[in-house]
Amino acid sequence: MLVISFKNTALFKRGVWLTAAALLVFVAAPSVLDGSVRQNPLPGIFALAILGAFLAYVFRKSQIHRLADEVVDCDTHLKVRRGRTELIVLWANIAAAEVSTFSGLHRITVRLRAPTKLGNKIEFLPQASLWSNLAAVKRVAMSITDRADSAKGVATRISGAG
Repeated sequence: MLVISFKNTALFKRGVWLTAAALLVFVAAPSVLDGSVRQNPLPGIFALAILGAFLAYVFRKSQIHRLADEVVDCDTHLKVRRGRTELIVLWANIAAAEVSTFSGLHRITVRLRAPTKLGNKIEFLPQASLWSNLAAVKRVAMSITDRADSAKGVATRISGAG
């Protein structure tokens, strides 16, 4: 068994959410502390609305909440955990794996043939040692795709023989 995802993904996701919350508090604090919120709350509300819209856009584009907390290569399958949900993905259920990049962070997206409780794709950050090496991240994705194609070929031969 080999963990192929970033070991601190859950902490990373929590840190992103807490940073966004702290940023909102940092923007709201000056008007609350100097009492101007009571006299004219519109500038503070306007600033929070703009920042909130920007953060919502960034979170929607980055899909941080969709990242799997842990992905383990168990030779015969992938074991995936996101939050309290844990599932086993057989190689034959994997259609392909690809690499995408958002804001300098590479992520591997595993597209599934049949949807699971986590949806029809699983996204995860690769190990931290690979973050600066896009070619190595692509090799991991290609390895997943190759193993899935091999498993699909075996499953097709078995089902066709019966």
